[in-house]
Amino acid sequence: MAEREDRSGGPGSGAVARRLLGALLVAMAIGQLTDVAGFVEVIGTYDVGGDVAAELIGVSLLIGELVAGVGLLGSSSRRWTGAANVAVVVAVAWSALAAQAFARGLFVPNCGCFGVHLAQPLRWWVLVEDLEFLALAWWTQRASLRWSVPTGESAPDSSRNVEARR
Repeated sequence: MAEREDRSGGPGSGAVARRLLGALLVAMAIGQLTDVAGFVEVIGTYDVGGDVAAELIGVSLLIGELVAGVGLLGSSSRRWTGAANVAVVVAVAWSALAAQAFARGLFVPNCGCFGVHLAQPLRWWVLVEDLEFLALAWWTQRASLRWSVPTGESAPDSSRNVEARR
């Protein structure tokens, strides 16, 4: 299925955003997969409900990142919208984790984005990075709605359907 012409800010900008977000999510997941127990431990430093909650959140983020990343990098435009929706959920979850910890003044020595790798403490600029991540996910999700109709085909026009019924 051909990729639909992108009108989200220039030729191919939605496709670039999709690939960039997909690569970022896969890289995050790979970093986390190299030491899942360490990643869950990092999530525990966000202090959101104990060990069981940290494990559930960590595994959910990891699975979400893999599903969204692979889906966005895949060749099937039918899967891009679903993958983009999952990416938005993942971005919201990371943003919520960071915002609640920052607001509570918790010391989080490693934000955990790449698991135990590329550690950086939770500071205000991590919140800015999360906003950028959220904006990229949202933009990709919005652009994915346009990808669901291939180039050369037009979306169903409800006004024509009304005329045909008369």
